[in-house]
Amino acid sequence: MTIDPRHLRRILSEAERPVGVKELLRLGGFRPGQQTDLKRVLRDLLRTGEVTKEGKRFHVPTPQGRAAAPPVLGGAERREEPRERRPFREPKGPSQGMKRAPAGARQMRAGGERGGEARAWERPERVQRRPPERPERVQRRPPERRERVQRRPPVGPGEVVEGVLHLHRDGFGFVHPLGGKGENVFLPAFEAQRALDKDLVRVLARGPEGRREGRLLEVLERRRQLVVGIYRHRGRRSFVEPHDVKLGDVIRVPATQIATDGDVVKVRLGAGKGLVDAEGGLYGEVAGSMGRPGHPSAQVLSLAFAQGFSDEFAPEVMDEADVVALEVTEQEWRREERRDLRKLPLVTIDGADARDFDDAVYAEPHAKGWRLVVAIADVTHYVRESTALDAEALRRATSVYLPDRVLPMLPERLSNGICSLRPDEDRMCMVADLVLDAQGQRLSTEVYPAVMRSAARCTYEEVQSVLDGKHVPHRDAFRPHFERLEKVARSLRRMRERRGAIDFDLEETKVLVGEDGSPERVVKRERLFAHRLIEECMLAANEAVARFFHERGLPTVYRFHAEPDEEKLLAFMALAGAYGFTFGTGEHPPTSAELNAFVQSLQGHPEQRALNQLLLRSMMQAVYSSENVGHYGLAAEHYLHFTSPIRRYPDLLVHRLLKAHWERGERKRPSHQLERETERLESMAMHSSERERAAMQAEREVSQYYVCLLMKDRVGEEFDATVAGVTDFGFFVELAGENVEGLVRAETVGPGAQLDPVLHALVYPGGRRVRVGNKLRVRLDFVNMERRQLELEAIAFAEERAVAAVGPRVRKRGKAAAEVERAPARVRRAATAEAAGAGYTPSKQVMRKRAGGRAAVAAEAAAGAVRAPRKGGRRVAEEAEERPPSRRAASSVRTHRVEPEAELRTSPEAALRAQSEAETPENYGARPAFVVPGMDEGAEAPVSPHPGFDRLRALASMTRKKEPVSKPTPKGGRRGR
Repeated sequence: MTIDPRHLRRILSEAERPVGVKELLRLGGFRPGQQTDLKRVLRDLLRTGEVTKEGKRFHVPTPQGRAAAPPVLGGAERREEPRERRPFREPKGPSQGMKRAPAGARQMRAGGERGGEARAWERPERVQRRPPERPERVQRRPPERRERVQRRPPVGPGEVVEGVLHLHRDGFGFVHPLGGKGENVFLPAFEAQRALDKDLVRVLARGPEGRREGRLLEVLERRRQLVVGIYRHRGRRSFVEPHDVKLGDVIRVPATQIATDGDVVKVRLGAGKGLVDAEGGLYGEVAGSMGRPGHPSAQVLSLAFAQGFSDEFAPEVMDEADVVALEVTEQEWRREERRDLRKLPLVTIDGADARDFDDAVYAEPHAKGWRLVVAIADVTHYVRESTALDAEALRRATSVYLPDRVLPMLPERLSNGICSLRPDEDRMCMVADLVLDAQGQRLSTEVYPAVMRSAARCTYEEVQSVLDGKHVPHRDAFRPHFERLEKVARSLRRMRERRGAIDFDLEETKVLVGEDGSPERVVKRERLFAHRLIEECMLAANEAVARFFHERGLPTVYRFHAEPDEEKLLAFMALAGAYGFTFGTGEHPPTSAELNAFVQSLQGHPEQRALNQLLLRSMMQAVYSSENVGHYGLAAEHYLHFTSPIRRYPDLLVHRLLKAHWERGERKRPSHQLERETERLESMAMHSSERERAAMQAEREVSQYYVCLLMKDRVGEEFDATVAGVTDFGFFVELAGENVEGLVRAETVGPGAQLDPVLHALVYPGGRRVRVGNKLRVRLDFVNMERRQLELEAIAFAEERAVAAVGPRVRKRGKAAAEVERAPARVRRAATAEAAGAGYTPSKQVMRKRAGGRAAVAAEAAAGAVRAPRKGGRRVAEEAEERPPSRRAASSVRTHRVEPEAELRTSPEAALRAQSEAETPENYGARPAFVVPGMDEGAEAPVSPHPGFDRLRALASMTRKKEPVSKPTPKGGRRGR
């Protein structure tokens, strides 16, 4: 970490007295090894006059002497300085206590306050001997310079940005603005370390576009509440070593009896914004024990906690949930004038492992086409505004679905209990009652509160079996019902296709976890029409309710999906054209209808999944917004989320706004009230969008962690794979049959790779192109548990005949060279005999160099080897320098071990034979590729039964005149074998 002069000046300006070098190291959180750099920076500051020196101590001069410490911005922050963490060292004995975490500079206090002796410069006699100030140095400095370094810059000018802080492992961070509007703001380490990862912060951003740098003004909200770590008890001190390295080395906690030393525990961090104590370290309280280390659930929860989610609720939230009744009484729903739909055979259709059921559907013929009833659980009946329950639901904003558990937005008593539409139980609901024509067009919409009773809890598999004509005993009675829903869903789908909606049919994977918490396998989620059936009904209800709000001019939270960037779409069109697909005019971005036609044309294509994902990445991300700007992907002019209030806060908010509208009746509100409510809804929408992205990140990281657990014992195994994505640092491949992805780094395939943005391909100097859809053979080289990533090495590409890559733990030279080197004992003797007439006998070292150098490297070039030489590969690199330039790039690579049974690879013998057949005189310039001594010009060279025989004889003859004649062996000497 380099020493920032601004950081150093700020420490000196806030110090009450001059500070020495050792003290500066401690206050700045620098390492002892940085003392030389610190002195160099101090010398530069002395030279410019920004710092003055008194004896061996330094301070920032002002007209009155020293600068006053600046006020703390964002007053709730209890520490003012950055914190840099050094490795924590356990105390040697109980008497010494636990050392303070060195993270963050602290304001200097008198020695008595620290409980120790006053420092030398704090003693009165030392102060009396202090040399006088040097006003002449201050007078020589320009007044504006003194004013500039006296204190930190004022709040303006600049732009105040609110966003979420994302810390990097190196200490700096970026603030992502809420709502995704605007560019990210860079925070240097000494600013970023004043907050925690995922905190909601307010920063002052300055600088040109694309290089904005910020200064932390205030921590608005601590998103992280819980931490997982290892509990340690040392004498009278206790602390926790967190799993998340971004939190530093230790968290101070009081001693506890619910855990023993070495247990995995959950820690509830200190309350609010002041969870960092005056000494700069984190503190908290042990909230529960998770047993001894080794169980995957500890890491799973740690990843979820890092995104700001929790697996438990605060006591006040649980108290409110506990008073909710477990049954719906008739008096209760009649008091609210709800419609009685209990005789309507509404059914829920969900996954087999679903635990909460928040939507039920019913369809029947209508005089104008179809009647579709979508009933949604009425969560707002139990989660009232301005309650602890509502505040916690807003804070989470979404449920998080992990492979082995769910972190719900609401307590289980509500999410799986009274709010869930269980069969044969009365439930409160909100209903979207639609009338559709035969083409799926909406003719009328009615939205109202009701009470219902689910007739059945069905699964997707059961419904699909019934629709396929199979006999399902306990669901055959609903066959007419399911068939009507199917007809409605197909008409709705055709209507959306005509309108231009894009139907991304992406395969999803799921990690299956055993009873012991360990992953068993990764499977693909089967995509049934029963899934589409429910999706079409929910889309129709969401769009109908959005139109309800728009037609009445009511503020609400919409689901906004912007049009994609034109440049990205045109770039994708060029990429699709490289794969043989053409759509649109090529001059203007394609419409959503053209994109959907392209997606449909990919059905059954080998690159279907990869191209679908690339197209999806070129799209904008859907967010929540108080503005009604439409949904591009669905080609919907009005769209919001209404159908999942148990797991999404925006849906719950829409229900609440509907009820508020019904309570007001037809009374219109003044414009200033509408503006205030719109601002409030926009703030909630931005928060919900950010929490949605955090939940997706947590789900992705947990799934990848389970994948790494599943594959870590398979290092060294080989797999067939398909390139699924390309970046400038490598390419991602999907392993066939395993449903997992891993990374092949670009440099492991060869040097000099460049990303072609038009073709979306990695291009190597030798002409190799790695594109999405390429087939290859890979080996699992390493499982990076810290980054939750599989790292693979390419062995061979499908279109090539030979080995393509090697791993870092291979011999200096590949097996092809070793085969030629081991086998030609008689070959070397024959070549020596051929050359004997010229009085030259090559040494074994020379022959080995030729056999393993020119022959093997030429074979590698023919085999398509792609790995660049690592350490120890100097001989190959040196020989490559001696070759003609046209062969240098191909020969600077090595081969790996070859297995003859693999279809995509070949043996060393076949590689050498192929090379001999492929070489022409043009490859070597003017000289012929092979000349056998004593052979007439134009005669056919004899073929040896051993691979490489002809090559070695030719090499021996070609170098006959270049090599010195070997001297006779001295008496008593021995020739090397």
